[in-house]
Amino acid sequence: MDRFEELRRNLDKTNMVGIEIGPFYSPVAPKFDGWKTIVIDFQDGDALRSVARDHSVEAIRAKVSQIEDVDIVWQGDPLDDLALVRRPEGYDYFIASHVIEHTPDILSFLQQVSRLLRETGVISLAVPDMRKCFDLFKPASSIREVLTAYREKRVRHTPETLFEARALSVNRSGLGSWLAGSTAPLAFTGNFDHAWRSYQQDVASLDARYIDAHAWFFTPASFELLILELNYMRLLDVSITSLVESHGSEFIVQLRKTPAIQISLADFNTKRLALSRQQAVEYASEAVGAPQQPA
Repeated sequence: MDRFEELRRNLDKTNMVGIEIGPFYSPVAPKFDGWKTIVIDFQDGDALRSVARDHSVEAIRAKVSQIEDVDIVWQGDPLDDLALVRRPEGYDYFIASHVIEHTPDILSFLQQVSRLLRETGVISLAVPDMRKCFDLFKPASSIREVLTAYREKRVRHTPETLFEARALSVNRSGLGSWLAGSTAPLAFTGNFDHAWRSYQQDVASLDARYIDAHAWFFTPASFELLILELNYMRLLDVSITSLVESHGSEFIVQLRKTPAIQISLADFNTKRLALSRQQAVEYASEAVGAPQQPA
Protein backbone atom coordinates (compact mmCIF):
# COMPACT_ATOMS: atom_id res chain seq x y z
CA MET A 1 0.00 0.00 0.00
CA ASP A 2 1.53 3.36 -1.02
CA ARG A 3 1.40 6.48 1.16
CA PHE A 4 -1.70 7.87 -0.57
CA GLU A 5 -3.58 4.62 -0.10
CA GLU A 6 -2.49 4.49 3.54
CA LEU A 7 -3.64 8.07 4.17
CA ARG A 8 -6.97 7.32 2.49
CA ARG A 9 -7.50 4.04 4.34
CA ASN A 10 -10.95 4.00 6.01
CA LEU A 11 -12.02 7.01 3.92
CA ASP A 12 -14.74 6.83 1.26
CA LYS A 13 -15.17 9.57 -1.31
CA THR A 14 -18.69 8.48 -2.17
CA ASN A 15 -20.26 9.31 1.20
CA MET A 16 -17.73 11.29 3.24
CA VAL A 17 -17.07 15.02 3.38
CA GLY A 18 -13.73 16.09 4.78
CA ILE A 19 -10.91 18.57 5.05
CA GLU A 20 -7.36 18.51 3.74
CA ILE A 21 -4.98 21.14 5.06
CA GLY A 22 -1.90 22.28 3.17
CA PRO A 23 -1.95 19.84 0.22
CA PHE A 24 -0.10 22.29 -2.11
CA TYR A 25 0.83 20.37 -5.29
CA SER A 26 0.09 16.87 -3.98
CA PRO A 27 -3.48 16.51 -2.64
CA VAL A 28 -4.29 13.21 -0.96
CA ALA A 29 -8.06 13.47 -1.50
CA PRO A 30 -8.36 15.76 -4.54
CA LYS A 31 -11.61 17.31 -5.62
CA PHE A 32 -10.74 16.66 -9.27
CA ASP A 33 -10.86 12.91 -8.46
CA GLY A 34 -14.32 13.12 -6.92
CA TRP A 35 -13.45 13.68 -3.25
CA LYS A 36 -15.74 15.99 -1.30
CA THR A 37 -12.84 17.83 0.27
CA ILE A 38 -12.63 21.33 1.71
CA VAL A 39 -9.10 22.61 1.10
CA ILE A 40 -7.44 24.81 3.74
CA ASP A 41 -4.13 26.57 3.17
CA PHE A 42 -2.21 29.71 4.07
CA GLN A 43 -2.64 31.19 0.57
CA ASP A 44 -5.32 30.96 -2.08
CA GLY A 45 -5.02 28.68 -5.09
CA ASP A 46 -3.72 31.34 -7.48
CA ALA A 47 -0.94 32.29 -5.07
CA LEU A 48 0.05 28.65 -4.57
CA ARG A 49 0.13 28.05 -8.30
CA SER A 50 2.35 31.10 -8.72
CA VAL A 51 4.74 29.74 -6.09
CA ALA A 52 4.84 26.36 -7.85
CA ARG A 53 5.48 27.86 -11.30
CA ASP A 54 8.54 29.71 -9.95
CA HIS A 55 9.79 26.89 -7.74
CA SER A 56 13.41 25.77 -7.97
CA VAL A 57 12.37 22.09 -8.02
CA GLU A 58 11.32 20.97 -11.48
CA ALA A 59 9.07 18.21 -10.12
CA ILE A 60 6.98 20.84 -8.30
CA ARG A 61 6.83 23.11 -11.35
CA ALA A 62 5.47 20.14 -13.30
CA LYS A 63 2.53 19.71 -10.90
CA VAL A 64 1.01 23.18 -11.07
CA SER A 65 -2.13 21.72 -12.63
CA GLN A 66 -2.69 19.54 -9.53
CA ILE A 67 -2.95 22.52 -7.18
CA GLU A 68 -6.59 22.94 -6.32
CA ASP A 69 -8.53 26.06 -5.40
CA VAL A 70 -8.38 26.80 -1.69
CA ASP A 71 -11.74 26.96 0.07
CA ILE A 72 -10.51 28.47 3.35
CA VAL A 73 -7.43 30.67 3.63
CA TRP A 74 -6.08 30.06 7.13
CA GLN A 75 -4.34 32.87 8.99
CA GLY A 76 -4.10 31.14 12.36
CA ASP A 77 -7.72 31.44 13.49
CA PRO A 78 -9.18 28.35 15.23
CA LEU A 79 -9.68 25.73 12.55
CA ASP A 80 -12.92 24.43 14.02
CA ASP A 81 -14.49 27.91 14.01
CA LEU A 82 -13.57 28.43 10.35
CA ALA A 83 -14.63 25.00 9.15
CA LEU A 84 -17.86 24.57 11.11
CA VAL A 85 -19.29 27.78 9.66
CA ARG A 86 -19.34 25.96 6.32
CA ARG A 87 -20.61 22.65 7.68
CA PRO A 88 -22.07 22.87 11.21
CA GLU A 89 -22.74 19.13 11.38
CA GLY A 90 -18.99 18.44 11.20
CA TYR A 91 -16.67 16.51 8.91
CA ASP A 92 -15.94 12.84 8.29
CA TYR A 93 -12.18 13.12 7.80
CA PHE A 94 -9.25 15.46 8.28
CA ILE A 95 -6.03 14.95 6.31
CA ALA A 96 -2.73 16.65 7.07
CA SER A 97 0.45 15.55 5.33
CA HIS A 98 3.59 17.07 6.89
CA VAL A 99 1.65 19.83 8.63
CA ILE A 100 1.45 19.16 12.37
CA GLU A 101 5.21 19.48 12.86
CA HIS A 102 4.92 23.14 11.77
CA THR A 103 2.19 24.12 14.26
CA PRO A 104 3.41 26.34 17.12
CA ASP A 105 0.88 24.78 19.53
CA ILE A 106 0.34 21.15 18.54
CA LEU A 107 -2.13 20.32 21.31
CA SER A 108 -4.47 23.22 20.49
CA PHE A 109 -4.25 22.22 16.83
CA LEU A 110 -5.27 18.62 17.57
CA GLN A 111 -8.08 19.78 19.86
CA GLN A 112 -9.44 22.00 17.11
CA VAL A 113 -9.28 19.15 14.61
CA SER A 114 -11.17 16.90 17.02
CA ARG A 115 -13.92 19.50 17.48
CA LEU A 116 -14.53 19.88 13.76
CA LEU A 117 -14.98 16.13 13.27
CA ARG A 118 -18.17 14.15 13.60
CA GLU A 119 -18.13 11.40 16.24
CA THR A 120 -17.16 8.81 13.62
CA GLY A 121 -14.55 11.07 12.00
CA VAL A 122 -11.02 10.01 11.05
CA ILE A 123 -7.81 12.03 11.37
CA SER A 124 -5.18 10.92 8.86
CA LEU A 125 -1.66 12.27 9.28
CA ALA A 126 1.68 11.90 7.54
CA VAL A 127 4.33 12.79 10.12
CA PRO A 128 8.06 13.21 9.43
CA ASP A 129 10.15 10.53 11.10
CA MET A 130 12.91 12.51 12.79
CA ARG A 131 15.36 9.63 12.37
CA LYS A 132 15.24 9.88 8.59
CA CYS A 133 15.31 13.60 7.90
CA PHE A 134 17.11 16.83 8.77
CA ASP A 135 15.59 16.74 12.29
CA LEU A 136 17.77 13.77 13.31
CA PHE A 137 19.79 15.50 16.05
CA LYS A 138 17.06 17.72 17.47
CA PRO A 139 15.64 16.64 20.83
CA ALA A 140 12.55 14.45 20.48
CA SER A 141 9.45 16.38 21.49
CA SER A 142 8.13 15.58 24.95
CA ILE A 143 5.06 16.36 27.01
CA ARG A 144 6.97 19.22 28.69
CA GLU A 145 7.29 21.35 25.58
CA VAL A 146 3.81 20.41 24.35
CA LEU A 147 2.29 21.64 27.61
CA THR A 148 4.43 24.79 27.60
CA ALA A 149 3.28 25.72 24.08
CA TYR A 150 -0.32 24.96 25.08
CA ARG A 151 -0.15 27.09 28.24
CA GLU A 152 1.37 29.97 26.27
CA LYS A 153 -1.15 29.49 23.43
CA ARG A 154 1.67 29.97 20.94
CA VAL A 155 0.78 31.30 17.52
CA ARG A 156 4.36 31.69 16.29
CA HIS A 157 7.60 29.82 16.79
CA THR A 158 9.89 30.84 19.62
CA PRO A 159 13.40 32.20 18.98
CA GLU A 160 14.69 28.96 20.47
CA THR A 161 12.73 26.87 17.97
CA LEU A 162 14.14 28.92 15.10
CA PHE A 163 17.67 28.68 16.51
CA GLU A 164 17.30 24.91 16.70
CA ALA A 165 16.11 24.79 13.09
CA ARG A 166 19.10 26.78 11.88
CA ALA A 167 21.78 25.25 14.09
CA LEU A 168 20.87 21.57 14.38
CA SER A 169 19.50 20.56 10.98
CA VAL A 170 21.58 17.95 9.16
CA ASN A 171 21.79 16.27 5.79
CA ARG A 172 23.15 13.03 4.39
CA SER A 173 25.29 13.72 1.34
CA GLY A 174 23.32 16.92 0.79
CA LEU A 175 19.87 15.33 1.10
CA GLY A 176 17.39 16.49 3.73
CA SER A 177 15.58 13.14 3.93
CA TRP A 178 16.62 9.57 3.32
CA LEU A 179 15.57 5.94 3.48
CA ALA A 180 15.77 3.82 6.59
CA GLY A 181 19.21 2.39 7.25
CA SER A 182 21.10 5.00 5.25
CA THR A 183 24.81 5.25 6.08
CA ALA A 184 25.52 8.26 3.84
CA PRO A 185 27.77 10.83 5.53
CA LEU A 186 26.08 13.29 7.88
CA ALA A 187 26.80 17.02 8.01
CA PHE A 188 25.20 20.05 9.61
CA THR A 189 23.22 22.00 7.05
CA GLY A 190 23.35 25.50 8.54
CA ASN A 191 25.98 27.81 9.93
CA PHE A 192 26.09 27.94 13.74
CA ASP A 193 27.38 31.53 13.83
CA HIS A 194 24.51 32.63 11.60
CA ALA A 195 22.05 30.75 13.80
CA TRP A 196 23.36 32.51 16.90
CA ARG A 197 23.22 35.96 15.31
CA SER A 198 19.72 35.31 14.02
CA TYR A 199 18.63 34.14 17.45
CA GLN A 200 19.69 37.41 19.04
CA GLN A 201 17.80 39.34 16.36
CA ASP A 202 14.71 37.19 16.91
CA VAL A 203 14.80 37.83 20.67
CA ALA A 204 15.11 41.56 20.06
CA SER A 205 12.13 41.64 17.68
CA LEU A 206 9.54 39.16 18.89
CA ASP A 207 6.80 40.82 16.81
CA ALA A 208 8.66 40.49 13.52
CA ARG A 209 7.17 38.57 10.59
CA TYR A 210 6.24 34.94 11.08
CA ILE A 211 9.01 32.46 10.24
CA ASP A 212 8.11 28.83 9.66
CA ALA A 213 10.03 25.84 11.03
CA HIS A 214 9.63 22.32 12.28
CA ALA A 215 8.69 22.64 15.95
CA TRP A 216 7.92 19.00 16.79
CA PHE A 217 10.09 15.93 16.31
CA PHE A 218 8.89 12.35 16.59
CA THR A 219 9.71 8.72 16.09
CA PRO A 220 6.66 6.45 15.75
CA ALA A 221 6.87 5.39 19.41
CA SER A 222 7.39 8.91 20.74
CA PHE A 223 4.30 10.13 18.88
CA GLU A 224 2.27 7.24 20.26
CA LEU A 225 3.57 8.06 23.73
CA LEU A 226 2.50 11.69 23.46
CA ILE A 227 -1.03 10.77 22.36
CA LEU A 228 -1.29 8.26 25.21
CA GLU A 229 -0.23 10.87 27.77
CA LEU A 230 -2.58 13.55 26.42
CA ASN A 231 -5.45 11.04 26.50
CA TYR A 232 -4.67 10.05 30.06
CA MET A 233 -4.59 13.72 31.11
CA ARG A 234 -8.02 14.28 29.47
CA LEU A 235 -6.53 16.94 27.22
CA LEU A 236 -7.26 15.10 23.99
CA ASP A 237 -10.20 12.89 23.01
CA VAL A 238 -8.69 11.10 20.02
CA SER A 239 -6.52 8.00 20.04
CA ILE A 240 -4.42 6.12 17.51
CA THR A 241 -6.16 3.37 15.53
CA SER A 242 -3.26 2.63 13.17
CA LEU A 243 0.36 3.66 12.79
CA VAL A 244 2.41 2.47 9.83
CA GLU A 245 6.12 3.17 9.58
CA SER A 246 7.25 3.99 6.07
CA HIS A 247 10.55 2.83 4.61
CA GLY A 248 10.98 6.48 3.71
CA SER A 249 11.12 9.54 5.93
CA GLU A 250 7.63 9.54 7.43
CA PHE A 251 5.06 7.46 9.24
CA ILE A 252 1.32 7.39 8.59
CA VAL A 253 -1.03 7.54 11.56
CA GLN A 254 -4.81 7.51 11.82
CA LEU A 255 -6.76 8.59 14.90
CA ARG A 256 -10.41 8.53 15.89
CA LYS A 257 -12.45 10.06 18.65
CA THR A 258 -12.60 7.86 21.72
CA PRO A 259 -14.45 7.95 25.02
CA ALA A 260 -12.53 9.16 28.06
CA ILE A 261 -9.66 6.75 28.57
CA GLN A 262 -10.28 4.10 31.19
CA ILE A 263 -6.91 2.87 32.37
CA SER A 264 -5.31 2.44 35.75
CA LEU A 265 -2.19 4.35 36.65
CA ALA A 266 -0.29 1.06 36.83
CA ASP A 267 -1.35 0.07 33.29
CA PHE A 268 -0.67 3.57 32.02
CA ASN A 269 2.87 3.47 33.44
CA THR A 270 3.46 0.04 31.92
CA LYS A 271 2.49 1.31 28.47
CA ARG A 272 4.41 4.54 28.98
CA LEU A 273 7.57 2.70 29.94
CA ALA A 274 7.31 0.33 26.99
CA LEU A 275 6.87 3.20 24.53
CA SER A 276 9.71 5.17 26.13
CA ARG A 277 12.04 2.22 25.72
CA GLN A 278 10.86 1.61 22.18
CA GLN A 279 11.50 5.26 21.34
CA ALA A 280 15.09 4.88 22.50
CA VAL A 281 15.51 1.69 20.44
CA GLU A 282 14.02 3.32 17.35
CA TYR A 283 16.27 6.33 17.61
CA ALA A 284 19.42 4.32 18.23
CA SER A 285 18.71 2.08 15.26
CA GLU A 286 19.06 5.01 12.86
CA ALA A 287 21.16 7.61 14.68
CA VAL A 288 24.00 5.34 15.77
CA GLY A 289 23.31 2.18 13.83
CA ALA A 290 22.27 -0.01 16.74
CA PRO A 291 20.40 -3.17 15.69
CA GLN A 292 16.62 -2.95 15.88
CA GLN A 293 15.17 -4.89 18.82
CA PRO A 294 11.54 -5.86 19.41
CA ALA A 295 9.55 -3.73 21.82
